[in-house]
Amino acid sequence: MPTIDGCIECTHIKIQNTGGPDSEAVRNRNVYFSLNVQVVYGPSMEFFDIVVRWPGSYHDSFIFSGSYANQYFADSTHNVILLEDGGYACKPYLFTPLRNPITPAEQKYNKSHIRTRNIIERAFGLWKRKFPCLRRGLANAHNTMVNIILSCALLYNLSRQFNQNNTDSDDPKDHLEEEEPHEIINEIDNNVLGPIARRAFIIRHFMTKHYINQVTFINCLHTI
Repeated sequence: MPTIDGCIECTHIKIQNTGGPDSEAVRNRNVYFSLNVQVVYGPSMEFFDIVVRWPGSYHDSFIFSGSYANQYFADSTHNVILLEDGGYACKPYLFTPLRNPITPAEQKYNKSHIRTRNIIERAFGLWKRKFPCLRRGLANAHNTMVNIILSCALLYNLSRQFNQNNTDSDDPKDHLEEEEPHEIINEIDNNVLGPIARRAFIIRHFMTKHYINQVTFINCLHTI
């Protein structure tokens, strides 16, 4: 997708039940215990940013709203754009797919959005295949689990940098988590500027010049 700088997504890392009165907060929607880890990926499947601190029951959008990445991209003056699924609210710097694409341009946008975000599924699959402990689950103290996940992320980045994949394939099916569909966020109620910016992006990159001229002509007639 043109002018897109990265993708953002959360993935669940299995952990052993930590016990105590707050243990249920670690249980995710798929009923197992986990940490919900947020990752911002680049075009070469490298990690740009990672957040490892939230229990599995916390929603992806909540994690992003309180993250440094949200503040950084919101304050960026470089027109950085990230892609994410419908579990987030659409923002001027965070584009989600359209819920009901109608026009050919909207359908092209959604199709391109899906193809571009496929990098996340591939990256998660490669990461967890390279470090099987992330698939099997962690049974360490909390701080140790956080350090293990961060260390795996650092080593993964180094392996991408030096092209040492040591994996059989880049098949996106290697992403083994059985995630439930994300809760759809009410875009209009949460952020008006996001859908407007996304609409302008679709017009600029996915509408044909002939169609744009037709829309401009009709708009001119309405103003007469």
